[in-house]
Amino acid sequence: MTTDQIHARSTPVVITAGVRRAYAISIGISALFVVFQYFTSGEFITDDIPDGARELWTNLHGFGAYPVMVFALLAAVVAFARLRDVRGLWLATAAYFAVTVVQWLLGHAISTLHIDALTPLHVVVAAAVVGLAVWLSVRSARLRRAVSEG
Repeated sequence: MTTDQIHARSTPVVITAGVRRAYAISIGISALFVVFQYFTSGEFITDDIPDGARELWTNLHGFGAYPVMVFALLAAVVAFARLRDVRGLWLATAAYFAVTVVQWLLGHAISTLHIDALTPLHVVVAAAVVGLAVWLSVRSARLRRAVSEG
């Protein structure tokens, strides 16, 4: 390790308002679409819905997965590139992105491959997605407050 590398690690990293804002917006939009998916999921699992309506709600639910993943990925990139010094944030955000991808894959296995037996697992993974989205939103808000107050 060179002296420049040692010095770089001991120098505190300044987290700009723009970085905090980019992270917060990315997590916020991803979490918003998680809520969208939550509400659309209940619309197509009932038995007394016409097939055309079921297909519409299933497609809307599936569409919501893409912004969840894209904004989770964007947040993970921001966290890794600019927020690595915030303890555990980049790792938790990377885990959030990974879980959203697993969720998307399970959803496609259920809807495209008709492997309905995966539905309970899809619901359990959804709980992990919601939990991480909420936790990361709270961490983002704390980060913004701590830096602006400090």
